Amino acid sequence: MSDEVEELRSQMNQLQDRVTELERRLDGDEETEAAEGIREFVESFDPSSHTERSLSIAYYLETYRDKEKFTVGDIEDGYRECRVKPASNMSDVLGRMEGRDWLLRDGTNGQTQLWRLTATALETVEEEINNGT
Repeated sequence: MSDEVEELRSQMNQLQDRVTELERRLDGDEETEAAEGIREFVESFDPSSHTERSLSIAYYLETYRDKEKFTVGDIEDGYRECRVKPASNMSDVLGRMEGRDWLLRDGTNGQTQLWRLTATALETVEEEINNGT
């Protein structure tokens, strides 16, 4: 009987921890951490071009913010969160990424082009992560 009680206590503590984490996220604390996280993530790649920086931002948006489709504006917002000035023509940057088979067009939202990372882009970033950048 005491083993059952101890197991129930353990489960209750785990559920309390989960509820506390969910409440923290709902209170908006997660956004601040995510903004700090994107900057650290992007800088860990030491990007040498807007194309590389945009790739790491897009990967972060998809992987950590569940944003599979994104716009030029989303990438520009990522730059601002990283506290880096965006390219003067971000559409050209995304066009170069498309030329490297890192992006594909995935419909529109009104007149705004939606983009999505390709498997090649995902593999490129994951290879860098695995190499310990």
